[in-house]
Amino acid sequence: MAFRTVGAAQLPSEVWVHVFGYLSTTDKLNIRSCCKYFKKMVDHWSLWKGNTVVLKKLCAYTSQFWTTLRRRKISSVVVQKASLKEWKQLALSLPWLTTIAVEHCFDVKAFEILKQFHNLKRLAIRRCRCGQGLSDAIVPLQQVTHFSVCEMHCAPRSDIISVVSKLSHLTSLLYHEGNHPIPRQTFHLMLNRLPHLKHLSLKMGTQHGSLPDDYFSISKTNTFPEDPQVGQPGLTSLELLDYMDPTLPEEALKCLPSLQSLAVDYRDRDVDPSRCHLKTWLRDLPQLAVLNVAKGHPISAYAHSIPNTVTSLTLQRVMVEQKDMKALGKQASGLLFLHFDPCSYNSSSSIGEIPKLFPQLMTLKMR
Repeated sequence: MAFRTVGAAQLPSEVWVHVFGYLSTTDKLNIRSCCKYFKKMVDHWSLWKGNTVVLKKLCAYTSQFWTTLRRRKISSVVVQKASLKEWKQLALSLPWLTTIAVEHCFDVKAFEILKQFHNLKRLAIRRCRCGQGLSDAIVPLQQVTHFSVCEMHCAPRSDIISVVSKLSHLTSLLYHEGNHPIPRQTFHLMLNRLPHLKHLSLKMGTQHGSLPDDYFSISKTNTFPEDPQVGQPGLTSLELLDYMDPTLPEEALKCLPSLQSLAVDYRDRDVDPSRCHLKTWLRDLPQLAVLNVAKGHPISAYAHSIPNTVTSLTLQRVMVEQKDMKALGKQASGLLFLHFDPCSYNSSSSIGEIPKLFPQLMTLKMR
């Protein structure tokens, strides 16, 4: 696309920034290369809100690169395999970062640099090798509200849980660590120290047998007298990854009536409906609005248990028969969003009937 710079300059810059806001990242970068005038326009911070930059080999970046990121006010980055020196460079260049994902970090001293990011709210640690000293580096980050930990190496589970338990202002926790669920007592002690937690994502792993019925039933013992909410589970969103029945018993979610969102990602498909605990869980969730299920049982095993409060339903690699879709239409007629895989729908010729089954449907997404 060719532009005449003289003609372009006759329009206010605000107009161009507004127009560029409708472009994809690729198109914006193509426009940016046209001329210096558009380069300045495309780098306007409002066009890069919410963007995340992946940083690799930080030592190879020029001063112009860091200037561009500062001009765009980038606040979210993924840092891969950075040395201590490179972490210091990042802290000097982008001290206002609010979201940092650390990947493949093998020097625990690098985590100590995180204290220099005073606006940091979201922190993810993935596939890092850390021994002793992790707690001393992370615990001072009391301003963090979203924390994610995944595939840590050489760090004992007790150390990781100790770190999580001391981040008392967390509202979101993604604990995708290890191949077994957190033991009940340890799990309760951790949650008791996270009074503001609303979203919890757990990797369940390959445990054989069932966890206790009261796995999510947190003791009312208040270890923080200044905060009466401690000890009262107030989760509104729960995600279970790598899950298979009967790891959690049928009564497991009865103590979480405030759940508004539930996601269950099964490790594999299961054709035995008698082992489906999801159908019982759903009956105990009167406020549920969002339900996401991947693999697991055919929907016929739990379709009649889906609350009529559900407005968003996602079914990925879940077997669905035509009669099941009709049952869903009666059970959850208020659906506004539906996402499912046509390859798992045994009556593709009837897909056109879906809008009739869900008269309020606003979004239909098929993969």
